[in-house]
Amino acid sequence: MRTKLVDGLLTLFYDGSKELYNQDLHFEFTVVWDQLKNTKLTAKEKFNHLSFECKEYINERLSWEQVIVEEGVTVIPHTTFGGCHGLKKVIFANTVTKIKDHAFYCCKQLVHVNLGLGLVCVEMNAFGCCNLSCVFVPPSCREIRSSAFASNKNLSILQVPQETELDNDCIDDTKLAEFALSETNTQTYPITWIKNINADDTYALHRACSSYEPLKEVIYGIIEEKGLKAFNEKNEIGITPSRYLKENPYADLSEMEIVRDYFSKKFNF
Repeated sequence: MRTKLVDGLLTLFYDGSKELYNQDLHFEFTVVWDQLKNTKLTAKEKFNHLSFECKEYINERLSWEQVIVEEGVTVIPHTTFGGCHGLKKVIFANTVTKIKDHAFYCCKQLVHVNLGLGLVCVEMNAFGCCNLSCVFVPPSCREIRSSAFASNKNLSILQVPQETELDNDCIDDTKLAEFALSETNTQTYPITWIKNINADDTYALHRACSSYEPLKEVIYGIIEEKGLKAFNEKNEIGITPSRYLKENPYADLSEMEIVRDYFSKKFNF
């Protein structure tokens, strides 16, 4: 595995050749931090109580800002990137079929994930306590298990196939769960409602630009209704639809192409 700067982010190219999670060193870090939590020591002073090996381990994990999972990797093991607080973005290869429990748990700055087209299962708490606002699940996915996306406070879009099995608490403590409870006036959010929230007009252009198969016709219709200024309307974490188009590796549409074709259609150029 190697690291290098990509788009200004320190990026780990994960090929699965090395076990990144060390249970013993993780346990040492947890115990020391718990023992010193009520002291007046600074974080740096607390860090000095760790062994050299533990310091190296934690420092490395905190340095990663982006992960690109390389082709050939099929499983992201348990807790592989758990607690990597600096991680902002993850791009999965299409060969990844399973993301195991707690694989990205408590990556508090993680705001963007591109799930691969071969994904079959997202296990318990895989992305719990992150900072995701939009998740687009590929058609291949069959299971999203308990708390998989729980405690992502800003999560408001979960685009998921109707065939995917969702555990009842997979989005607990998210904006989407709050919407579901208020809209349906129930104590627990119905899974069918969660799957159909994709029709929410508030996020129409973001959804169209971010989908795995963005259709010009859909985007044209939204532009017709909302006008071109809709491209510059930011969602709740500050991402515009035009930025989605640039970042989505499965979208071959450029903003200028859409605008040009839109005007051609509208004014019969």
